[in-house]
Amino acid sequence: MKVSKSVTQENRAAVIAAASTAMRAEGVGVASMGAIAAKAGLTHGAIYRQFPSKSALASAVITHDFDHIITLLRADGMTFERYIDTYLSAQHRDYFPWGCPAGALAGEMNKLDSDVQTAFAEGMAQNIDALAALIPAQNARDLAVVVLATLIGALSLARAVKTANPDLSDTILAQTRASLLAAHRGDQRPTA
Repeated sequence: MKVSKSVTQENRAAVIAAASTAMRAEGVGVASMGAIAAKAGLTHGAIYRQFPSKSALASAVITHDFDHIITLLRADGMTFERYIDTYLSAQHRDYFPWGCPAGALAGEMNKLDSDVQTAFAEGMAQNIDALAALIPAQNARDLAVVVLATLIGALSLARAVKTANPDLSDTILAQTRASLLAAHRGDQRPTA
């Protein structure tokens, strides 16, 4: 039985949503295609009809997730301050399935296929450009590189110590936030 184009698109969207949640929470390498299929309400074979490999699915997910972040960065009313507050929030730290794909996946990129790494690198470049648009400085793109690297590092560290030392985790978020916002107000390169 042939599946309609609209059902195919709905299935693809369901697979990407399920895979996004699984890959950010568990990591690309650990997330299983069977579990993703089950969460999407599809068969294992249905996923492979859309994505010939786990790497192809991971690339599509990463592109989708960065597109979502870039849309948020470009939304009306988004400011540098609001982005920093959201990124360095306890909610973002504690809940992997939403938010920045870089904060959840950067640590494993060097272990994945080149196609996945390329999708990640392209998403990062677009993310940097979108963040730079929120920085009123001549060297906005250079500053955005430093800011994003600082955000990802702070989020990763805050997540790493949260269970063993929640106070340190909170301090990492708060001090990084204060430093980035102070540097932004002074239009100078943040120091981390």
